[in-house]
Parts: sequence; C-alpha cells; structure tokens
Amino acid sequence: MDINEFYFLAKLAAELTDSKISLITILEEKEPKSIAEYGILLDQIPSFVSLSVELLGNTKDLVVFENLELEPNFKSTHPTLKNFPIQFFIGIPLLSKGKEGILLGFLLVFDEKPKVLNENQMKLLKEISLRVLDLISQKQNELPISELILQGRNPGDSALSVYGSNEAITEIKKIERELRASEAAFRGNFDNAAIGMALLDEHGKWLRVNKRVCEIVGYTETELMQLTFQDITHPEDLLADLTYLEELVADKRKFYQMEKRYFHKNGDIVYIILAVSMVKNDEGKVLYFVSQIIDITEWKLVEQKLKITLAKNQAILDASTLVAIISTDTEGIITEFNHGAEKMLGYYAAELIGKFTPQIFHIEKEVEKRGKLLSSEYNRQFEGFEILTYNAKIGKPNTLEWIHKRKDGSTFPVLLSITAVKQNDKISGYLGMAVDISELKKAEAEIKSLLDITSEQNNRLKNFTNIVSHNLRSHSFGISGMMDILQRTYPDYFQNEMMSLLLGATENLKRTIEDLTAVIKVNLAQENYELIDIEQVVQKNLESLALQILESKLKVEVNLQGQCFVRVIPAYLDSIVLNLITNAIKYKAKDRDSFLRISGIRKNRFIEVQFEDNGQGIDLKKHGDKLFGMYKTFHENKEARGVGLFISKNQIETMGGKIEVESTVGLGTKFTVFLPYE
Repeated sequence: MDINEFYFLAKLAAELTDSKISLITILEEKEPKSIAEYGILLDQIPSFVSLSVELLGNTKDLVVFENLELEPNFKSTHPTLKNFPIQFFIGIPLLSKGKEGILLGFLLVFDEKPKVLNENQMKLLKEISLRVLDLISQKQNELPISELILQGRNPGDSALSVYGSNEAITEIKKIERELRASEAAFRGNFDNAAIGMALLDEHGKWLRVNKRVCEIVGYTETELMQLTFQDITHPEDLLADLTYLEELVADKRKFYQMEKRYFHKNGDIVYIILAVSMVKNDEGKVLYFVSQIIDITEWKLVEQKLKITLAKNQAILDASTLVAIISTDTEGIITEFNHGAEKMLGYYAAELIGKFTPQIFHIEKEVEKRGKLLSSEYNRQFEGFEILTYNAKIGKPNTLEWIHKRKDGSTFPVLLSITAVKQNDKISGYLGMAVDISELKKAEAEIKSLLDITSEQNNRLKNFTNIVSHNLRSHSFGISGMMDILQRTYPDYFQNEMMSLLLGATENLKRTIEDLTAVIKVNLAQENYELIDIEQVVQKNLESLALQILESKLKVEVNLQGQCFVRVIPAYLDSIVLNLITNAIKYKAKDRDSFLRISGIRKNRFIEVQFEDNGQGIDLKKHGDKLFGMYKTFHENKEARGVGLFISKNQIETMGGKIEVESTVGLGTKFTVFLPYE
C-alpha cells in the first residue's frame, strides 16, 4: 500500500471534477477525521470536515449539491462559507463490503462554482471511492506494520517496496507529515498569494498558475496551460526576457527581475514587474521556473499622465518669456528658472539652480526695510529668505512691488507674487512670478504729470470762469438796472420798437448769464457727498409745490420701497427731484386727469427712481438725440428755457449715475434716474 496514494486520489477527485478542494475522511469513534486533502492548508481541514458534517447530515447515501444557493432548505451560517463561498459539493460514502455496509468515511469534493457532473465523471468518482475503500481495508491486512513502510514505483517505473522497523516507520511518518504540511503551506501560499505566481517548464510553457495571474492577463487557467509565456509577451520585451532566462539556466545569475509588458486576452497592454527564479534536480536539470508577477498597469498609466502634465508645465514655463517664474525649496535654493527669468535678469538657469536664493536679485536695503515692517507687524525678528516668503507661508496675499537687480548691475521695478507650494498640506517650496513694470511705472509717471497739469489748468479755468461769470453777471445786472430806471422815468421811449427790442435783449442776456452760472456750478462743484433718503427729498419738494400741484389737479403717487438711501450731493438731488416734478406739472395733458407716479427700487449697485406721468409726451424719434441738450424745448410752453434737463443730467452724471427716458406722444413720459447707493 502506498501511504501517499490517498493524497493522489484526493487530488485526482478534485481535478476530475475541475474543483478546488477535496478531502478523504474516515470515522474514528464515530467522529470524522481527514486522512488526505487537496487545495487547503492544514489549519483549514477541521473547518471543511465540520462543513461536510453539516452538509451530509446522518446519511449513508451519495449527496450532491450542484448549486447551494438554489437549495431552498439550505440556510447555513457556517463560518467556513464566509472565506470560501462554496457552491458545489459532493459526498460519496465509503461503505464496507458485506450485508451491513458499515460507513467508514467519505470522499468529499468542494468548489466555489456551481456545476453539473456528467455520467462519466460520476462513474470515475465512484471508482476512486472504491480504490480509497480498498486502501483503508488493506491498511491492517496487507503486511505487518512493523515491516512495511512504502510501496510505489522507482524512476525506472518498476515496483518498489521498502521495509523497516517500527522506529523507522515512526520517523518516516513524522518526516512525511512535515513534508505534507510544507507542501500544503506552499500550495496555500501559491494559490492565495496577492501577487501573480506561476510555474513554467524550461520551454516557457505554463505548468501551474494562481488565480491572480489569470486576473492579470484575462485568461482562464485551462487557456493558459495551452500557451507559453512567449505567446503573451510584447515582442519588444521578449529578447531581454529570453536573455535573462538563458543566463539563469547557465548559472550566471541566481534570479532576475525586469519590467515588461504582457498582452491581455482582450488585446490591452498590461505592464508588470516580473521576478524569476529556477528549481533544478540533483542532476542539474531544470525542473521548473518560479515566476512572481506584479501588475503595475495603473502605476504606469498614472506615470504617463504625470509625465504629460510635467511636460505641459515645462512648456508653459519655457513659453512664458514675459514673466519670470522661479521656484525654490523651503530653504530658498532655486530649483526652477524659466526663459522669462533668464531674459529679464540676464542669468542662465544653470548658473543659479541649486546654488543661490532669489535674494541675489534683490536690493539689500529694500529687503531690510521690508524686514523691519514685518518685525513691527508680528513682533519678532525676520531675516534672510523668510522676509520674502513669510506672508506666503502663513497664507496671506504676498504680491508686492520690488526693485530687482540684473546680472549686469542695472535695476528695474517688478511686481512680484510669491506662493507657497504644498504637498499633503505641507509646504515643499515656493513659487515666485515677477513681471517687469518699468513701462507701467513710466506710464504712471506720465499720467501723474498730466493729472498735475490738468489739475492746474482746471484751477485756472475755474478762476477764469468765476471771474467771467461774476463780471458778466455784474455788467448784466447793471444794464438791466439802467433799463429798468429808463423805463420808469421815460415810459414813452419804450413805445419805440427799437427800445422794446433792447429791453428784451437785456432780459435774455440776464437769463443766459444765470443759466451759465448754474451750469458752471455743476461742473466745478466740490461739495461733500452724504447718505440721503430719497423719500424725504421727494416729500419736501411735494410740500413746496403743493399749491401748483393743487392748481394743476395733478394726482401724485409715491411708492419708494423701504428707505432708499443714496450717496449724493444733497443740493444736486434736491434740484433733480424738483426739476422732474415741475416738468410733470408743466407738461400735463389738458384733456384727461393727470398723474405722476414716483417709485424706487434697489437693483445691482444702483437705486432706480422712476418719475412716470401721463402727460403730453415727447417724440423721441424726432428729439431723442437732443433731449438733454442746452436750450432745447419740445412743447409750446412760453416759460420753457431748455436748461432744466441739461443741468439735471450733468448733476446725475457728476454723482456717478445716469438718466434714461421712455416717452410716447399723447401717452406720457417716464424718466428713470440711476443713483449709486454705496
């Protein structure tokens, strides 16, 4: 009897049914005990023996579960099923020969996949079980246990028997158990390894692979057994792999490791790290190669994306010739220096990278001044590179004007922005971006000079205007006064047409000078702005015009939402409201009841105040472009002078607002005044 034959038969049963696990158990004092197993570790045997007891119950009959999930009465919570989701199970009873048919044990097969065995498989399984039964029966009857150790076949395929003493038998059994344990441990580690593991023959044919290898390349174990590793290796990597293999066989190396590519079953490229070692027999012949395979496809794809991103970033850095981009480590040593920095500062990148800090471009006195400001603000001393980067380090905006010094010693102003570069929320360096603002500073100086000149000219113009306004007004009032005296003293003179025309011209000159004075006051006003409630201004003007509103029978409605506050010049706002209300009174309709609706709403950054009436209206197609012009009138109103809207528009725009109009002849007019509330 070959005491290893039980293990052979257990393995044969598993392979015959294409299953992962098999056991042979015998009953000792009515308790099942495994005498051979395949596909599991030694410490897992008790769990599977226990599971088989639950699945078999007390039966002596053949038990088959083709798919445990479909069994209506199967509600097992056995712990083994958590780690091994068994779906298929078959238990073949081992019954002693004779009438009684005593149950000696079972041949058990487990698998994670459901399956249906064909007639031939069932027949062969029963034959295996009969052979197991014969071996159990022969165990005590064949030869004295003290003499027989082993029966089997030698390398020449002839029968072999070895005899020995009880002591020898005991020792060999001990060695055998250790070998079985070692083999089971290797088998468990091999099958359940997190990385791919495979055994290949000297020609590269796959002998055995674990589940992870199949997952990596997409082939089933059966499919791989029909291939060699050369069949799925990328052609560009094959020569290096074969060269290493030859060196391994020639004992030029103990193992080799390389990065290579496989073709997945679906055609995709799989990147792997391959480690290969070799096992030889005593004669030095290659038994098999052991390959360990780690899938690094995701790493490679990320690496490729990173390389593309870095290349793009480098291209951006290189293309930025108008901006100096300089990066440093946490100590300030320059790590990147783009073409823009080279062009701006006159250094080559190779002169500075890894050698200097950006302080080489700064004026020492300017840095010291900045350091004193920081020391005063944070109540501690600052020095060196920290002066440039401290605000960036604590997350504050850090964009300042500096004077930079070129390699040739010349200086120029820059606007420098420094940002902290972080990795995993930890500062790994700093990035500085500088723009040459020499032209901007030059333009700024020119603008300041122009503003100074303009301011001086405005002051002169203001003085000139005040003088002209004052003198003209004085002379105008003098002429008007003399004409008034003449008219009272010599009334008959004014019966003369020429004197009447002269009197009219004098009055027109007086009014014109008054209007010009009002416009000058608007354009040259430097009054203070105040926060004013529009509703109060409207109500004050309605009270002032109450008699005119009553006589004109104008119905006034005021709907100002909440407190409509605007920041304006008070006198201007008062003038604007007064002018728009009096216009509604002057140009009301004569054939219907008239109204004026004053409303306001806050929108965006403006308060919109609307003055809407149903008066005579204005033909905007005809007069729209000159509506706010000086001395422009659009109705037969003898009192109209064409100055009010002109002045109101100037006042509104002076305060940062605007005015719009909608009007239809015969229907009415709506003026909308936009005034800033901030």
